[in-house]
Amino acid sequence: MGRRPDTVLAVAVGAMAVAGLVLRLVELAERPLHHDESIDAWYSWKFLEGTFEGYDPVYHGPLRFYVTAAFFWVFGESHTTARLMAALAGVGMVVLPWFLRRTLGPVVTVTAAAVLAFSPIALYMTRLGREDSLIAFITLAMMVVIVRLLARPRLLLPALLGFLLAAGFAVKETTFIIVFIFGGFFLALLAEQAIQQRNGGGLALRAQSRPERSAGWAWMLPAGLVPMGIAFTVSAYYEAEVFVTLGFYGVLMAMLILMQASPAQIWELPVVRSVRGVPGWGWLLAAGVFIFFFALWFTVFFDRPEGFADGFTEGITYWRGEQATNRGSEPWHYYLYTIPLYEYLVCLLAVIGSVHVFRNPTFVGKFMVWTAVASWFSYSWASERFPWLALHILMPMAFLAGYGMQALWRARRRARMLPVWVVLAGLLASTLAVSWRSNYVNQRDPRELLTQVHTTDDYVDTVRRIEALNEYSESIGEGPVTVAVDTAISVPNLWYFRDYEGLAWADSASAQHASADFVLHLPESNILAAASALADHQTTRLPLRDWWAPQFESYHGGWFSGWAQWLWDRQVWNQATLGSTDFDVSVSPRALNLEARLATE
Repeated sequence: MGRRPDTVLAVAVGAMAVAGLVLRLVELAERPLHHDESIDAWYSWKFLEGTFEGYDPVYHGPLRFYVTAAFFWVFGESHTTARLMAALAGVGMVVLPWFLRRTLGPVVTVTAAAVLAFSPIALYMTRLGREDSLIAFITLAMMVVIVRLLARPRLLLPALLGFLLAAGFAVKETTFIIVFIFGGFFLALLAEQAIQQRNGGGLALRAQSRPERSAGWAWMLPAGLVPMGIAFTVSAYYEAEVFVTLGFYGVLMAMLILMQASPAQIWELPVVRSVRGVPGWGWLLAAGVFIFFFALWFTVFFDRPEGFADGFTEGITYWRGEQATNRGSEPWHYYLYTIPLYEYLVCLLAVIGSVHVFRNPTFVGKFMVWTAVASWFSYSWASERFPWLALHILMPMAFLAGYGMQALWRARRRARMLPVWVVLAGLLASTLAVSWRSNYVNQRDPRELLTQVHTTDDYVDTVRRIEALNEYSESIGEGPVTVAVDTAISVPNLWYFRDYEGLAWADSASAQHASADFVLHLPESNILAAASALADHQTTRLPLRDWWAPQFESYHGGWFSGWAQWLWDRQVWNQATLGSTDFDVSVSPRALNLEARLATE
């Protein structure tokens, strides 16, 4: 009988994982490959072909290329296999709360799994063939290992943590932010426990979901998150060097800890004792595992030794340089509207859950509060703000939503709870509807905030037009249909024309001798003017990538009504902010003649 609750919970989580898998695979190939997806797919194809040139921080870590190349090798090259890694990582995130079930309790476990399985942002971003789904899975897996390690130190858990940390660095430089968030949490936890020790409080490091009297809990946010927010704000205002900001924060936190306890007393704090519960050689093994896999992946399986040093230096150097770029040009409050507009139910439950954790503090609850708030700070402070990064903020919020649901469930027998459940049911139904609309109906509609600079159907139709005409031309013995592509729009053409026989690349400087049946080029390019053989081509302008960028600063009247209309039917309030990057398709008389003949058959 003691096993029955676990069995029921396993069935519930398993059912959500299966449903999540189905939802992630349905119509997975229907949407054109996003700009970044096509880069990932192309680099994976290059690795499979043996032409991969090693780690390049511009395109993040190489591990996902190896994984996707394996899917290409087993299942063939397609849009589905290009996105399979992201989909499976998303399903893995649904399963991971199970490994904290005894810490979280059934309500939190099921709720967190449900959010990660069905919520609009979680579903969309784990159907997008970028690296963010995999790095979110790795981050959550590290959190699971950390919780289990501190609750019950085991010899091999540090080695598993070392493997996951190496995998994180080999996937994306976001891992630096993750290490900063986790490191800040443990500095604040040390400060909290030092205060407890000084005040004679209990020193138990509790993970279970039961109340914990803790004088230090009130100090945790002031001791860490508030200074973090101040540091990021001051850094952004004065455009301070990123490492100066992070270094100052670390020194400040260390000073706070030393003000509360001596080094000898710190050595006896519960979190330190948990770490000491693993023998020293267990931590040496963890370091060895980290170094081995870090070297394995960054050196392309030891084929490029220089990649080992590059993995430590190039990524952080590139990211540090990009801080001033603000790629995407989104404001600092980007996530403050993007996430609530899709995840209003999760946000509401997460607020309730945070209050619940403050009243009933547990180690895991505090870990999730810290990670959620610190993620809001960190990703809003980092200059690149894109919808796919919202997944990293949503992930800890899923667990806080679980705590919120737990608080409501415990209060279910109280009077006047019926209206609360009715409202929650309505919000749940609308959230599922939004998730369905965003992922299947409007999955590449630029009016969706989740769909940013996505490759258009017009571009894919052009590729299919060329492929169909090439097949016809070959079948009647007139040779291949040739294509010249402007190097300025290499993406997504590198992927879509990766093995096209009649492909040539051109630019303004070298186009004078260019000749092709189809020329794909930027409107401002002078390729056509430079090449006499292209003078009689007919040109059509089409969108290559499109987006909607709501302009808050210029929209004052009816702000709430504007968002209400958008929420209802995705009606944008300023058509001028619907934009696109365009390309020209120039077609030769020969190709037009072939099309006319094909149309008559």
